[in-house]
Amino acid sequence: MRTILVDREPLMRRKLEEVMRGISEVNVVGSFKNSEKALEYAEENRVEFALLDTEMSQMSGLALGRKLKEVCPGIVLVYMTGDILQLEDIIRMKADYCILKPCGRCDIEDAVKRAILLSKRQEKQLKVRMFGRFDVFYNGEVLYFRNAKSKELLALCMDRCGGNVSMEESIDKLWPERAYDEKVKRLYRKAVMNLQRTLQDTGVTEFFQTGRGCCHISTEKVECDYYTYLERPEKNSKMFQGKYLFDYSWGEETLANLMNMD
Repeated sequence: MRTILVDREPLMRRKLEEVMRGISEVNVVGSFKNSEKALEYAEENRVEFALLDTEMSQMSGLALGRKLKEVCPGIVLVYMTGDILQLEDIIRMKADYCILKPCGRCDIEDAVKRAILLSKRQEKQLKVRMFGRFDVFYNGEVLYFRNAKSKELLALCMDRCGGNVSMEESIDKLWPERAYDEKVKRLYRKAVMNLQRTLQDTGVTEFFQTGRGCCHISTEKVECDYYTYLERPEKNSKMFQGKYLFDYSWGEETLANLMNMD
């Protein structure tokens, strides 16, 4: 869990760093004495957990927390405060947890363990890689598809970013050499059925949706490199290396758009 520590007191930062070194799930990627530097780092790098002192010079820890939520969606925020009167503000901020100062090693460890559990609950089980070869992972394992066309259909839906994909468009992309007739429609329905069965057997529900003559995916159910890149291309520029769904020729249109964004 990529973690930043923000506290104006050097002794407290060293104490936090020492505790973090003993927790294998935590990777401290930054330790800051002021909020501005912490925010600058978060704007350019992925941060999953922040341990913040509320009493900071210039930008307060509470103000920093609000900005971190904007630039790092899903971040776990734990505040430290020596002022019990600030608890109401921390609760109003919907912080994940709060430590009252002075605090001991056990208090810090308990807060970090809570943060780890929260981070794991927020982590999406379904992950898709679109830069390069198209692959789907569930709980870290590669998902096996019954046939190649059901996998390609999912890739097409992912490419449309949650928008409806009509049966006509799917057939045009997946079977470009075939006439649009009942035979090819049966192939489309078979691909849909196989994709549904594959996802259901894996335990993935409410992700791939079908309607009358169309299908789409729910983007909020999946973690995807392409979607992450689109959120902030400047920040995530290293993710895209000029390759996109290279197994599928119809992906070249999106690739051209990505190249123009770069």
